[in-house]
Amino acid sequence: MTTLCKIYEGKKIWPPPVWLMRQAGRYLPEYNKVRKKAGSFLDLCYNPRYSSKVTLQPIERFDLDAAIIFADILLIAENLNLSLRFEDNIGPIISPNLSNKFSLEKFIEVENSRLMNVMESISLTRDVLEKDKSLIGFCGAPWTVLTYLINGTSTKDFKYCIKWMHNNKILANELLDLLAKLSTDYLSLQIEAGADVVKIFDTWAGVLEREDFMSWVVEPTSKIVSSLKRKYKNIPIIGFPKGAEYLYKEYIDLTGVDIIALDQDLNRDFCRNILQKSAILQGNISPNLLRTGGIKLENDIHDTIEKFRDKPFIINLGHGIIKDTPIVNVENLIKIIRNYN
Repeated sequence: MTTLCKIYEGKKIWPPPVWLMRQAGRYLPEYNKVRKKAGSFLDLCYNPRYSSKVTLQPIERFDLDAAIIFADILLIAENLNLSLRFEDNIGPIISPNLSNKFSLEKFIEVENSRLMNVMESISLTRDVLEKDKSLIGFCGAPWTVLTYLINGTSTKDFKYCIKWMHNNKILANELLDLLAKLSTDYLSLQIEAGADVVKIFDTWAGVLEREDFMSWVVEPTSKIVSSLKRKYKNIPIIGFPKGAEYLYKEYIDLTGVDIIALDQDLNRDFCRNILQKSAILQGNISPNLLRTGGIKLENDIHDTIEKFRDKPFIINLGHGIIKDTPIVNVENLIKIIRNYN
């Protein structure tokens, strides 16, 4: 049984297990070498051999307790017959943008799409990953994926997105349902390929007011979770409604996720006193402090462990590793955790 599955079953592991969001990435020189060989970010995601290789790099370097398969939450856009590319200094570009004339009938089932390359990458990784280390599969939550489909790229201003959802309620709900279905199929196939934990990333959950949060975040996520639980009763599901603040508790209760990933802005007393009664906690060291290092990082690690140590929990960041994070800071983080009494 892998480490994260032991935590899921209520076994307290000391020191606590650790893995890091975006642990395979540009801060690692070995990643950059493979990325260059691959030719493009998408080529890296869709090349099973390269994807598996970069998935394993942080395990080999840091001996982390879990690997997360290298892919991207937006790959599923291609299953809606949309064009996806990534450009340096811009990020993802999806075309055409969604409109009222968008055809739901043109979607591509997961098993007939390039997403099957991700399954091959998972199989390759599971074959060589140590048996006690977890392999995490993942998807983007329907709401977060939909924000990119509406805007055609990344944005920090979600007013247009939210307005579009309200102005196109029927199409918006149909898209959320379709994305929930595709995501369920995608995660199911990842589990069949060898993932023993799955995670649902809802990066932009925190931009919504409660009513929209319930409709666009909680409802489609609960559909994914309940469908997976019917098929795979012992597979832990991690939810990450980043930025949702006071809505975290309702998210846990209404979606049924087993592990809750905490962003760095959440108050740890609230997490311990309220959230830890309902789910296993994962988090929530600041990526910014990891980048700067030093005594502030050390204090943040100590505070996290002391606040959450009374029950089984997982150490992670509040979001992904920042690309210019010094490797020595990651090494120090692991060392502090491993030597903690």
